[in-house]
Amino acid sequence: MRRSEAFLLFLFIATAVFYFSLRARSGGTSAAEAAASAVVHAAVPSAGASVSAARPAATPTPMPPPYFSAAWLQAHPPSDVPAITAQGAIVVDRDTQQILFGRNIDTRRPPASIMKVVTAMVALDLAGPKQLIGVSRDAANEEPNRMGLSYGEQLTVGDLLYGLLLDSGNDAADALADGLPGGRAGFVQAMNRKAAALGLLNTHFVDPSGLDDDNYTSPYDMAVLASAALSGYPTIRTVVSTKQASIPATATHKPFAPINLNDLLWDYPGTYGMKVGYTDAAEYTIIAAGQKNGHNLMIVLLGSKRHFTEAKALFDWGYAHAPSPDSSPVRKFPADVEKP
Repeated sequence: MRRSEAFLLFLFIATAVFYFSLRARSGGTSAAEAAASAVVHAAVPSAGASVSAARPAATPTPMPPPYFSAAWLQAHPPSDVPAITAQGAIVVDRDTQQILFGRNIDTRRPPASIMKVVTAMVALDLAGPKQLIGVSRDAANEEPNRMGLSYGEQLTVGDLLYGLLLDSGNDAADALADGLPGGRAGFVQAMNRKAAALGLLNTHFVDPSGLDDDNYTSPYDMAVLASAALSGYPTIRTVVSTKQASIPATATHKPFAPINLNDLLWDYPGTYGMKVGYTDAAEYTIIAAGQKNGHNLMIVLLGSKRHFTEAKALFDWGYAHAPSPDSSPVRKFPADVEKP
């Protein structure tokens, strides 16, 4: 082999050895490098990874306190409460907002006409007592309980409330629902919004009068609605405590003389409201509110066979069991929210 050829062969072999030694050093990953890579990948999420797990959990919104507390009832289980036929009942102290007695207080039942209290609230949410309402044809034909409205007559909201809450007039209920903004469908929706705004879970309305037995409420829910009506609506407080009203004739309507169907206003001293009802499915229902010696009680009975007798007995019992002030948290009812 010539000297020049030997030199070239040596240069080739040396270059190859150098090249493969570099590949050996750089072609694999050391254990240290692998560990470092794993740490980096654990600390830095990939582009598609979610980072929501790193965020702190949202703090749940605390539930508001109830309108009526059961603390006194739990501490003083009633042993001498009068026997009643009502399927659902509640007795509440309006001053302390304590429940004194309850039977199936969250069970849904048809309310019949006592739900007209909610009809009155919604009417006063939508219009002032002096606003005129035209009587629709459907309202004038509504049966069975009637104020006596005729198609085309015009009465104020305030006058219609006397026919609604004293005569329990279904015609007055429909006149208000048909004649106010939104019509009947919008009015019933507003009634359900009213119940929802108070946080009530066992109440739903399908008409403004209570005639349809697909309406439902519970003793607790009805006590909340009735208390909200008394606290927030001066017109309702006045109307439900009236035994008989005289509405003189005007150029737009004939005279009316509504008479309150709540016998307790005559028969039980201290009663100042509120409403009675009846359908075959609902049986007798009543909201009764009264005061004795500065002690305010409210009674709601659903599915009773003797609503007046049982309300009187529960008034007697309740006045003898006045609860002491309690520190249990309760929600206060808004005062005087009625439109002027």
